[in-house]
Amino acid sequence: MKIVEVFREILDTYLESIKEGKFNKNHPMFQLVNYKTIEALSEITSRHNLSAKGSCGNGVWTRYPWIAIYYTEITNTIQKGIYVAYLFSEDMSRVYLTLNQGCTKLKSDLGTKAAKEEMIRVRTEVRQALNNRGFETDNDLRIGNIDYEIGSIFYREYKIEDLNDEEKFIEELNNMIELYGEYYKTIFLKNEDIGNENLMVNKSDIKNTIETVQKYINYKGFIYSYEELGNFYLSLKTKPFVILAGISGTGKSRLVKLFSEAINGKYFSISVKPDWNDNTELFGYKNINDEFIPGKLTEIIAEASKAENSNKPYFICLDEMNLARVEYYLSEYLSLIESRDFDEDKVIKTDMLFPKGYLDVENEYSSLIIPDNVYIIGTVNMDDTTFAFSRKVLDRANTIEFSEVNLDILDFNMEECHSVKVDNGLLKSKFINIKHALAANKDYVQAINEKIIAINNILGMGNKQFGYRVRDEIVFYMLENKINGLLDEEVAFDYQIMQKVLPTITGSEIVIRDILIQLYNYCNPGQEIVEDIDYIKSAAEQLENALYLNSAKKIIMMLRGYEDGFVSYWA
Repeated sequence: MKIVEVFREILDTYLESIKEGKFNKNHPMFQLVNYKTIEALSEITSRHNLSAKGSCGNGVWTRYPWIAIYYTEITNTIQKGIYVAYLFSEDMSRVYLTLNQGCTKLKSDLGTKAAKEEMIRVRTEVRQALNNRGFETDNDLRIGNIDYEIGSIFYREYKIEDLNDEEKFIEELNNMIELYGEYYKTIFLKNEDIGNENLMVNKSDIKNTIETVQKYINYKGFIYSYEELGNFYLSLKTKPFVILAGISGTGKSRLVKLFSEAINGKYFSISVKPDWNDNTELFGYKNINDEFIPGKLTEIIAEASKAENSNKPYFICLDEMNLARVEYYLSEYLSLIESRDFDEDKVIKTDMLFPKGYLDVENEYSSLIIPDNVYIIGTVNMDDTTFAFSRKVLDRANTIEFSEVNLDILDFNMEECHSVKVDNGLLKSKFINIKHALAANKDYVQAINEKIIAINNILGMGNKQFGYRVRDEIVFYMLENKINGLLDEEVAFDYQIMQKVLPTITGSEIVIRDILIQLYNYCNPGQEIVEDIDYIKSAAEQLENALYLNSAKKIIMMLRGYEDGFVSYWA
């Protein structure tokens, strides 16, 4: 199918097609915009080492479908950065090929008026630096979305009758891509070099490791996105205690095992039992003869503590950890990891597992601490047979949710892929105290802290605010991400809202609804909602351009729970 034929079909049928059936991934128009268009453009984008993405909405149909083509070094979203984009007008009478710029991030950082001024400044700068190659520069586009119109740097307009000459259409796309390449080389890379003078490590090593892990897991017959694995890695590096939550059968336990295999770590699984009322199964106990019987966790910690194992990561999966109350059997461990600190040799130490005098001096377990190569990952299914988490537990972990299931994905790597051997230094926490983070990059920590304060002020409306521990761990996560260049900053902060903020919000009070509305507005700046009869519908309709998309989607789900009588992250 020719490229022009795909675009003609979208223009000709979009408005009628979206009236037939609900928005979903199997809808013919969704398939056309999101997949067939990208496939038609794939030869061109791959030749230029570019990525492409199409969108006709998120949860609801958008009035302005788009196809974006971009360097991943610059952006992976139309919410920020500069990219090539085909933008369809609201009335489907025309489509524009543009070199455009994202505004959602700018609105969040600067406000609507200043964001508009910044887009005008940037488009002027780029136009002065580059030859327009015959493309229009007047910003007289008629799309219906003012942000797309103001953000346009160069453009070409096509009406449906113009979409007949495939060769000319491709030639003009290649010209726009070459302009984009000039921008990348002459403006973006120059600014990037200035901004990265103080980079602390080579980013490529860890990024390549995550990509290898993804290929290995895919070869084993399981699919996790690069972003999911990058988030899992950053969560472990922030703190060696992570919770994986979601519906049964989404691969939570399997992820821990496969991740361990992929980096040649050691994997152990401990199944939690409903009758666990204390820590004896994990830590151990003394029998009637005063003999110490080590628990499963103690035995693993003892092995991981041996000198020959100190550089090997140990992954312990607490399977279905909320079949019993987590506080009953894991509270001592949670307290111990809070005691982590660096000694004079920069080795992470904790308090001892067992109080002094509890075990004989000769006992091999008497002086055990939690070594820095032990990582505990708990998996949970939230249903009527399990216990809810207390704030004490949630504040001490990144809670990663696995709830979306895409059964259409059957794209597996058939070529044999081997694991990669890594040192525990890849995963070991670099920051334990906020002073360590400030010493590494004070300006960035302060910038992230401002975002955290804004969120905490919203939570404070209902006395739901968090303390220093949560603040510090969000900062550590974001700083590790910046140092290693794994995720787009907005994607990373989106994960932190999802994993450190939203799980703690629960209740049925009116103030809970108000908090969620304000959090939605924070996640989707420029598309604010207010409480009225259709506020949830309005939120869903404006979801597409949210700065923190996953968090905004989850908030809508939680607001629906409020309307049904009770707000819960887990519903």
